[in-house]
Amino acid sequence: MQAGDITGLVMHSDLPVTGHFSSTQPVLQGLWHSTLWSQRSNFFGMPTDCPQRDERLGWTGDAQIFWPTAAFNMDVRGFTRRFLADLRASQQPGGAYMDTNPPALPAAGAPGWSDAGVVLPHTVWQHHGETALIDEHWESMERWMAWIAEPNGEGLWRHRRDVDFGDWLSLDAKNLMDETTPKLLTATACWARMLGLMVDMADATGRTERAAFFRGWHARVVAAFQQAFVHADGRVGNDSHTGAILALAFGLVPGPLQQAAADRLAANIRRRGTLLTTGFLGTPFSLDVLAEHGHADLAVELLLRTDYPSWGYMVARGATTIWERWNGDVGDVAMNSYNHYALGAVTAFLYRRVAGIASAAPGFARILCRPLLDARLGGGSAWHDTVRGRVATAWGIDAHGRGWFDLALPEGAVAEVQLPGQPGHTVQGGRHRFGA
Repeated sequence: MQAGDITGLVMHSDLPVTGHFSSTQPVLQGLWHSTLWSQRSNFFGMPTDCPQRDERLGWTGDAQIFWPTAAFNMDVRGFTRRFLADLRASQQPGGAYMDTNPPALPAAGAPGWSDAGVVLPHTVWQHHGETALIDEHWESMERWMAWIAEPNGEGLWRHRRDVDFGDWLSLDAKNLMDETTPKLLTATACWARMLGLMVDMADATGRTERAAFFRGWHARVVAAFQQAFVHADGRVGNDSHTGAILALAFGLVPGPLQQAAADRLAANIRRRGTLLTTGFLGTPFSLDVLAEHGHADLAVELLLRTDYPSWGYMVARGATTIWERWNGDVGDVAMNSYNHYALGAVTAFLYRRVAGIASAAPGFARILCRPLLDARLGGGSAWHDTVRGRVATAWGIDAHGRGWFDLALPEGAVAEVQLPGQPGHTVQGGRHRFGA
């Protein structure tokens, strides 16, 4: 047999491609390309964690952190509906979702994993503006929220955490189930986030009484989290990266302390060598948290880093898909994958803050364009097919070091454009140029 006698076939669920990202910066291009191919490899009837080893399971934790990126790359509406039907079919009588679906393991109700039952319908609504999936899935979500709340009236998720993966594969973990970030912190943060999403979805579907109910629970959990984990100097929990990131991303830090918490996080990241120690739960929100709180420069440094641990480390070593571990090239072969999309969840940041394509209202009813326009990021172009039509952008830095941004909007679309150091603009439809 000769090499030419073998034909490789790309196999995946046939989801329409709805996004593309192109950059002159090799690390950014490699990250986007690797993430897209990991999504293709693992979207095969269900969202698997990896396509190549004997696991290949529909882990809910991997799915829920990756779905915002998945929705930029592909139209995931039908795929989500199918997966949520599987979640409901295997939901435990008490209300807990199984951690793998279809269920292959007995584990159920893990914080940060079974969250998929709430995060996925919310993501589809935000991205496509459709609430039908919320209605289909509502009763199931109610049962899941009740399962958590029943034994945890004080507002901390202390009980019903028989399986808790915590911030899975965080850099500082000494073993797979290590508590680098306190698991009570990550669990309670995830619960607070889900309650907030339930409020939003109840409001969007006219469930006024249920919105008030979940709003009350959300306030209770936030207050309990702040009392237990937020300190007067802005420290969150044990000062881990993930603890601060989740607290800031999910609105769990009181307003007056938010900047102090973000500044402390940034200083902590730099003190460690300008690197992230986050795992599956903290990584997806890391860059957005930094950029939103005055540390966009640090977010860019992390994004472009090529030393271990980083996305650029994978790209520099020839990765064409996302690794399961930050150190996948030397990781334990007993549990290590070169094709695992979880750490690629930050690719949504490339669309939102590098390409400047973000939804400011469900279904991109309003579009928010806040490109970073950092010279280190180079230039590029991107597009995303929203339910209202294609939004396309291009960006770069001219010979005088001035940033420019081009925007093409579908008919009737409204966008708010905010370039660094410049006044904002509101524009509608057509083509527009900003900056140099």
